[in-house]
Amino acid sequence: MLSINEAAVPGVNSLKTQELADLIAMSASTLVAEREGRPAGFVLCLNETADYDSRNFLWLKQKFERFFYVDRIAVSPDARGLGLGEKLYEALIAKIGPEGAKAGAPLTCEVNERPPNPGSLRFHKRLGFLEVGQQDLGDKAVVYLAHELYPALAAAAENA
Repeated sequence: MLSINEAAVPGVNSLKTQELADLIAMSASTLVAEREGRPAGFVLCLNETADYDSRNFLWLKQKFERFFYVDRIAVSPDARGLGLGEKLYEALIAKIGPEGAKAGAPLTCEVNERPPNPGSLRFHKRLGFLEVGQQDLGDKAVVYLAHELYPALAAAAENA
């Protein structure tokens, strides 16, 4: 997983082995896609209860009472273009399930605008993510995105 992460820099930030292990330990869900018996991609998702000092996570924590946060999704260079990213998101949404989404907790992430990551922005928008904010962090700028996991459930909860 570490080599997949490092191959995705600067779309995701670089990590040391212990940093990745710490993120996995605090994650609500970490899913790994395999290809020919080897890891080919992964998605690492936290929820609002994580003790995480990421500027992006803290921004989302101020905006949403409950949320799921994709800290990173990465696919190995030799597996890109095979639909693994979309399959990882489908599996993550299925794992969160309707029970996890009943309170209207969105699935959130951020995408770099500086340095630009237009491919990731197109990918997330194609999957139904919508912009919920922006932030210039000095060394980088990001756009925050959110996806309603189960819109019908959120609407039913509001009308109950």
